[in-house]
Amino acid sequence: MKSNLVVAPVVFQRQNISFAANSSDSYQKQIPKPVVKTPRKEHPVALDDISFFVAKKIAENANKLGLSRTDYLIQNIKSLSYIPQVIPEPSKTAMVGRTNVTTLIDGEQIFDKAVDYIKSAKDSIQIEMFEFQHPSIDGNKWPSNGAEAVSGFEQHNSLLPMIIKKKKENPDLKVQIILDAHKWYMDGTGAPKRHYNNQDMIRYLRANGIDVVPYPRAAQNGAALQHVKLVAVDGRKLIIGGMNWGTHSTANHDACVALETRSEYKNSEVDNILSEIFNKDWAFSWQRLGRTKIVAGPLSEEEQQFYKGLNKEIKEENVEYMKIVGELYNNDIDKHRYDEKNLSKLDIIQRNPVQNPAIKVLSTKPRELAYIGESGSESIRQYVMNKVKTANKIRAELFVLSDKEIIQTIIDRVHKGELDAKIIVDPSIIEEFPYCNTAYQKLVENGIEVRQYKTDTNITQRMHGKWAVFDDSEILIGSANWSAMAMNQNLKKGQREDYEKYTNQINNEIVGYMKTVEKYENAIGLPPLIRKKLDYKEVMLRRRKIKKAVNEINETGSAEIRLQDKIYKFTVKDRSDLNTIKGYYKIIIDRNNAKEKYKRGNNEAAIAFEKPSLARVFLRQFEKDWKHSESEYERVKNKLYEPPSIIAGENRKLDLVG
Repeated sequence: MKSNLVVAPVVFQRQNISFAANSSDSYQKQIPKPVVKTPRKEHPVALDDISFFVAKKIAENANKLGLSRTDYLIQNIKSLSYIPQVIPEPSKTAMVGRTNVTTLIDGEQIFDKAVDYIKSAKDSIQIEMFEFQHPSIDGNKWPSNGAEAVSGFEQHNSLLPMIIKKKKENPDLKVQIILDAHKWYMDGTGAPKRHYNNQDMIRYLRANGIDVVPYPRAAQNGAALQHVKLVAVDGRKLIIGGMNWGTHSTANHDACVALETRSEYKNSEVDNILSEIFNKDWAFSWQRLGRTKIVAGPLSEEEQQFYKGLNKEIKEENVEYMKIVGELYNNDIDKHRYDEKNLSKLDIIQRNPVQNPAIKVLSTKPRELAYIGESGSESIRQYVMNKVKTANKIRAELFVLSDKEIIQTIIDRVHKGELDAKIIVDPSIIEEFPYCNTAYQKLVENGIEVRQYKTDTNITQRMHGKWAVFDDSEILIGSANWSAMAMNQNLKKGQREDYEKYTNQINNEIVGYMKTVEKYENAIGLPPLIRKKLDYKEVMLRRRKIKKAVNEINETGSAEIRLQDKIYKFTVKDRSDLNTIKGYYKIIIDRNNAKEKYKRGNNEAAIAFEKPSLARVFLRQFEKDWKHSESEYERVKNKLYEPPSIIAGENRKLDLVG
C-alpha cells in the first residue's frame, strides 16, 4: 500500500544527519557541498560509518532535486517518512534472576529483537500469537492501514519467510506455532466479512511444513480468544508482551520485554514461562483438536437434519474454514496426536523450570485444562487485584480497562488517600464499546487521573499496551487487558464471590429500589419485598403474576394475585401502581443479573518482576505519553500551554509537548 503521509522537514523530535563519508579530507572534498542545507534547528550530525560512494550519490541526488540530504533520505526511505508523535524510550537491559531482561517499546524495537532471535535459532522456534498475518497471505482481509510507514514494518514482514527458510535449511529445527481461531465478523477495512482468525496463515504454514495448531475455541471447551503473544527461540530467548504479529500491529503504541538466559546458566526463568504457558497450550490444543468439531453447525444439507431453528443454517465461513483448516487436520495422525499414554507424539520440548524464580509467570486459562491433567488459572487477576489493593502507586498503559472490581477498588483507595494512580487508555475502545465507555466515565467522574492516549490517525494507531508499574519498582507486562474477559475464567459456576465491592454496590442499589417500590406495594396492599435476604426467584414469580394481573384488568376490569397463600384483589384503579411495581421488579432482577459470574474468558499470559532500573524506562515512557495526551483544557489549567509550531512548507500543526 502506498503511504499518503506528507513528507516534511523535521522539527525537534528527530535528529538529522549530514554526511562525512570518511574522516579523510581527500574523500570529504569530493562530496558535493549541499545546495540546501539541513537547518541548524534540526541538529545535523555527521554519519561517518558510510561508504564514500553512497555518501557521494546521496549528496548528488539531493542537490539535483533541490533538497537537503535529510529530506532526500526521508523521501526515499519509507520508515523515515513517518515522524512518531512520541519517541519511544531506548531499550535497556538488566539482570533479573538468571536472565537478562530488555525493555522493548513500539514496533522497531520489538521486531528488530524478534528478527535477531529468529535468525539465531538452531534448535527450536516456538510462537503463540493472537494475530499472525503477512500482506502476501491475508493482506486482502487485513491491510496495513498506514503501518507500512512505521519503523519495524519491514522487519515484521521478514519474519514469516525467515521462519520458512530456516525450517527448509534445517529440517531438524522444531518450529511449533499456536494461533487463535475465533470468528471475526468484519475484516480490517470494516467490511462485513465473517471468517476465522489466522485461517489463511494456518493453511500456508502447514503447506510449508510448519507444525501449527489452532488453539481451541469456546465451542471446543477452549477460550473465547487465544490472546497470548509470545515467541521463544532455543528455549533460551523469549519475547512476551502486547504486540501481535498482524499486518497493522507495527503502527500501534505497544510494549514487550525480551528475556535471555545468561550464558553461565543452563536454564532460567525462560523455562518457567515455556513450561507454564507454551507447553500446556500446545498439549491442550492438540487434545481438543482430536476430540471436538472445529466448527459449530451443519456443513451440508445431509447434516442439517441433526439441527433445529437458526442452527440449521449452513454458514459459508464454516464451510470455508473446514476446507482450509478442517481438511488439514482430518487425518488419523493429527486427530489422535494427543495420546495420554504416549505424549511423545506431541514433540513437547521439555523445560527445566528454576525454583524460586525472580519472574512470576501469570495466566488466565480455562478449567478444561483438566483434560491434560492441569488446572485452569486466574493468576493474572489474583496478582492485579492484590497490587490494586496494596500498592501505593500505579502507572499503567492499558488497551482496555473495564473490570468493575478493579475500577471500584482504585476509586475507593484513591478517595481514601491510599493510592496514587494514573492510567492511560486507548480511545477507540471507549468509542466502540459502551461498557468500556461506562467504565472510563466512572473513573473520570470520581476524579481518577485517567487519559485517553492521543493516537496518530494517519497510521490508524491504537494504544495497545498492557503493562503497569507498581510502586516504581515492579513491572507487569503481557497479553492481558484489565477486563473481565482477560482475567476471569470458568473455574467455578454461578456468582463470583471475589467481586465484593462491585456486588455490595449493586446490593445497595437494589435496597434503594426496594425502598422505593415499597411505597407502591403498600398503596395497593401487597406485602413488601423488604427483608433480610431477598429471594430473586420470588421477585421473578411476583413479576409474572403482576404482568398477568395487568392483562386481566385490561380485559375484564379486575384481577387476583395469590401470594403466600393469600389472595389480593385489584381493579382498574390499581393498574398504574401494578405497572410501576412490575417495572421496579424488572430493574431489581436486571441489577441482580449484572453481578459478575464465572464465565469463559480468554487464554492469556503475563509476567511480573521487580527491577527498579527497568521500571524507570516504562515510567519515563508513561510521563511522555501522559504529557502527549494532555488536553487543551489541561494545558491551560496547568499553565503549560504554548502556541503550536507550524512545520515549514505545510499547514499541519505539530504538538511540541509530545
